[in-house]
Amino acid sequence: MSPVSRVRLASILTLLLLGCSGDPSGPSSGTLSVTIMGLPNGSSAAVNVTGPNGYAQALTASQALTGLQPGIYTVAAANVTVGSAVYSATPVSQTVAIASSASQVNASVSYSTSTGNLDVTISGVGTNNAAQVTVTGPGGFNRLVTNSKTLVGLLPGDYAVSAQNVTASCGNTTYTATPTNQTVTVTANNTASADVSYTTPSGGQVNLCIDGMYLTQSAQTYAGTIPLVQNRAGLLRVFVVANQANTPTAGVQVQVRIFAPGSLVPTTTVNLNPPAGLVSVPTAPDESSLGNSWNYSVAGNVIQAGFRIEAEVMPGVISESDPNDNVFAPPAPTVRAVPTLNVTFVPIVQAGLTGNVTDANKSSFLDMTRRMHPVDGINVLVRSTPITSTTVLQADGTGWQTVLDQVNAIAVADGTRYYYGVAKVSYSSGVAGVAYVSTPGLPERAALGWDYLQGGSAATVAAHELAHNWARRHAPCGGPTGIDPNYPEPDGSTGGYGYDLGSGTLEPPSSGDIMGYCDPKWISDYTYSGVLDYFTTGSDVVGNGAANAAVQPCLLIWGYIQDGKLVLQPAFQVNTRPRLPGRAGPYAIEARAEDGSTLFAHSFAPSEVADLPGSHQSFAFAIPLASAQAQRISSLRLRGNGQETVVRSSAGLQTVEHSALNREATNRVALRWNHLAYPMVMVRDASTGEILSLAAGGNVQLPTTSRQLELVFSDGVRSFRRQLPVMP
Repeated sequence: MSPVSRVRLASILTLLLLGCSGDPSGPSSGTLSVTIMGLPNGSSAAVNVTGPNGYAQALTASQALTGLQPGIYTVAAANVTVGSAVYSATPVSQTVAIASSASQVNASVSYSTSTGNLDVTISGVGTNNAAQVTVTGPGGFNRLVTNSKTLVGLLPGDYAVSAQNVTASCGNTTYTATPTNQTVTVTANNTASADVSYTTPSGGQVNLCIDGMYLTQSAQTYAGTIPLVQNRAGLLRVFVVANQANTPTAGVQVQVRIFAPGSLVPTTTVNLNPPAGLVSVPTAPDESSLGNSWNYSVAGNVIQAGFRIEAEVMPGVISESDPNDNVFAPPAPTVRAVPTLNVTFVPIVQAGLTGNVTDANKSSFLDMTRRMHPVDGINVLVRSTPITSTTVLQADGTGWQTVLDQVNAIAVADGTRYYYGVAKVSYSSGVAGVAYVSTPGLPERAALGWDYLQGGSAATVAAHELAHNWARRHAPCGGPTGIDPNYPEPDGSTGGYGYDLGSGTLEPPSSGDIMGYCDPKWISDYTYSGVLDYFTTGSDVVGNGAANAAVQPCLLIWGYIQDGKLVLQPAFQVNTRPRLPGRAGPYAIEARAEDGSTLFAHSFAPSEVADLPGSHQSFAFAIPLASAQAQRISSLRLRGNGQETVVRSSAGLQTVEHSALNREATNRVALRWNHLAYPMVMVRDASTGEILSLAAGGNVQLPTTSRQLELVFSDGVRSFRRQLPVMP
């Protein structure tokens, strides 16, 4: 997830250290390319680059700075004025690193005009989006506002606010708008306000009717258009309104009748009393409080395809002007069956720290997922043995993609469930989680988050990261990258009332969506619907999609693309279910034999890694390949974006000289091997087959009591297995 603190999840890291490996054969100086965007043609930016030994360079436009000495460079940008418009720079300051072997690093500065906001407050017509208020202004701005809303990012200037009278379908009541026209001036960096009040007529006889009714399980529209999850409990809200102000009506009841699928007679009938504290029937539907609606908890076993609900307002002692409009009988709601979600939590060992996830606390990690997302059953396992990584997770995001890629590779090698790595980190503010974003044809099933359960942090991170696996991108709040261009609320809020079944509380429309970086969080009906669609119309959506494919010999091929750099990780022969690219893309992976013949070639699109600074993409495939064919591979080639990287098999496979397994404690083993010949080793428990580590660097400490381990040595292309005893 975004960089966050233990309690507050909205702090954003601004330090991006972009560098390359310290290859002594590389150049001794580097290039910093600064891209400047957003200013009108012919205008000048105000950007200054400073660095080691007093280096300073002023830039007025995009430029590549060459011959830079290794070190840390600061790119500072100031606001500029073009005509009467002030253009603000983002970010104001950023830091990049030129390594001794770096050929090029990048920085970008984006300019935009200073804008203001307009807070439109609408009262008297309720919260069912029935108002008709039009706001027009500079730059051709034209927006219909149907409920109270803050319009953000407006150009400074005068805005006309025009309100029309509206007539409610319930009771044919006319709501009169005041004022009908007003002009509001919006200034840069400030919020102006406009108020519109609607009133109902007075006098005559009171009439009651039901304006609306919906069943919510987490997020729902007033019209009840969000499909329901089968077998998941929900809250029914019935909104009774009167055509005018009225006297206390404690006797007004609502009779709810629930019909089972295909039944013509109600299977459940219940009379609901007015909510406590309601002194009169509202003149407009108001979702902002549970005390404004007649409510009924509907059990999960009632919510089945084909069931329906009707409601009737019972006026009690009120003599109505029209008793014929008291029944509200909408069509049967859409109900969808959601398969069980299968999640395996994987404790991560890194920097001597072990992620604290156990059978005792595993449910806490999915608390927000259960409450927010459209899930029914969840099958949760905690991996009996942790995954040990030789990579250290750091607050600025360093190491997170590497460990996530390892979790993903092990998930592909192991099976079909969602794998969620849980790590303990040495900091309290920084990157808290990362995940792959699923794309059409390539569902992803790996994510990684920290273990801070205090304040619900780890649970909120998990609900965010898992949603990336369910093809959700970011909501535009708090400064994330990878924003969903179709997100309906410009400020990243949910925009509608939610309901938390766990606590029995309403969540206001001002809440930040779970896919943004703002707090407090809930889930919008947009995100909720997207996840539900993914669960019910996609493939492999709950960790089951490949379950029918046969386990067979496959070649595990994995790697990443970071800031344009192509990296192939060491390949391994594994027995698992195949996982092939779901669609063609701009990259290709190819295996060649010694004679130059092609053994396989696949085009693919890598998956985005969310919640890290910079551009990160990864891939992992299990390509069906018999062992004899795998041993013929002499090279693997990754191509794309005008680049190619080649990994070649070395001679002398199937030798394990200088490899040793030594018991260093009751529950700890040290593995050492020749990492120059074999850059990575897949370590398995010899008795269970569980992968304990994808270890690099020549040595690793493994928390295990096993007396024998299976080691799969890879030279980058070919791999072979050996079982070695643990020496006392």
